[in-house]
Amino acid sequence: MPIKDCQTKKLIIETAMKVFFAEGRIYATTQNIADEAGVNRTLINYYFRSKKSLLAIAIKTTRKEFIRNSDLILSSDLPFKEKTERFIDDFMNNLLKYPYLESFVTADLIQRRLMKNAAAGSIEKQPAPIKQYLEKISEEMEAGNMPKNNPVHFMMNIFSLMIYPIIMKPLQMSILNLSETEYQKILYERKKVILELLFSSEDAKEKFKNQN
Repeated sequence: MPIKDCQTKKLIIETAMKVFFAEGRIYATTQNIADEAGVNRTLINYYFRSKKSLLAIAIKTTRKEFIRNSDLILSSDLPFKEKTERFIDDFMNNLLKYPYLESFVTADLIQRRLMKNAAAGSIEKQPAPIKQYLEKISEEMEAGNMPKNNPVHFMMNIFSLMIYPIIMKPLQMSILNLSETEYQKILYERKKVILELLFSSEDAKEKFKNQN
């Protein structure tokens, strides 16, 4: 594909990512995306055939952007707490950049399952970095640094604590009577709050060890 064509295709994808996942314009049309990108709508049809196809590629591209650094962090040799801190920092930064991605991904997964488009056995295997991190959680539990339970719960807690405030933002702003500026401040404070929730103080850890 000529360089110019590659650049145009990349521009359309990046514009779709911005429109769908940064701005949350779920009903945006290919014409809206073409106007935003400053290209002719026929080019979107030429490269992607339909909005559905473009959305699928935009989701895949954005998710790759999400896991690019997080995989490196989770598979690193950093101390467990520092590794977790960096993972939360990186993931939260991406969530703040694309706050509507998880909603799109969830809706896409539900639609695929309802339509039975995912063939049996086609579910992606657990990524190696996540598997390594789960093993590290188990080691921390065995060492007595954390209460023992299924490591998956620890991982689910991390994602829940990060994603819930993002996807429930409009409702939370309404219930808590917060302005956009106030809520953004809360979101940036989440990194520290999540770490404090996940990791007890040294005194609390010592107390837990003494109880077991």
